Amino acid sequence: MNGEERTMSSQIGAALILLVSCLAKGQAPSPAAAVYPSNGVLELSAAQILGPDHRPASQRHDVYGPWRGLIEVKIRNVSRGVVRLEETPMMSEFVIDVFDSTGAKVARTERGRRVEGVDTSNSRLVLSLTPVQLAPLQETAQALDLSNFFQIEPGHAYKVTLRRSKGLPKTDVEGKPLKEVELSCSFEVRDYGILR
Repeated sequence: MNGEERTMSSQIGAALILLVSCLAKGQAPSPAAAVYPSNGVLELSAAQILGPDHRPASQRHDVYGPWRGLIEVKIRNVSRGVVRLEETPMMSEFVIDVFDSTGAKVARTERGRRVEGVDTSNSRLVLSLTPVQLAPLQETAQALDLSNFFQIEPGHAYKVTLRRSKGLPKTDVEGKPLKEVELSCSFEVRDYGILR
C-alpha cells in the first residue's frame, strides 16, 4: 500500500468511526443541509469576520485570529430589475444553526433560547420594517454577533448555516412566482481561526 492509499484508507476509517460513534450515542450525523444561496433574484452569502483589534500595530504579529462569533451576511440582487426587501433591526429574518466539529448543535445562550422561542410571525413583535430597494448587483451587508445567541468558544471549529425566507420577494422582477423563495448558505470556521 503506497502513501496515498494509506491516507485514503485512514480517512475512510475515521469517517466510519465517527458514524459508528454517532449511531452508538443514538445520534445521526448532522445531515448536510441543502444550500440554495440564490433563488434567481437574490443571492445570500455569509462569512466569519474578526472583531476590532485594539492593540497597537507594533503588537499585531499573529497571522490568525480566533473567531469569536462575528459574521457578515450579504444579500445581493442578481436579477435585472429592482428588488424590494423588508428588513428589521433584529436577527429575526434568519434561521441560524451552529454545529461543532463533531456535527452536534452548539448550545444556545440564555438570550439565544429566548429568541429561539419567539414567534416572529406575529406582526406586533416586529418593531419596525424597513423597505430596502436593491438595484441590480447592489447588496446589503449586516454584521451579526452569534456569540450573543450561541455558546461559541474561540479556538474551536464550527459550521454555520443560515436560512432566510422572511421579507424576501415571492416573485421575480416580471411578477412570476419563484420556485424557491428561501435562501440558504453555510460556511466553516477552522479551529486555528481566521487569517488577518
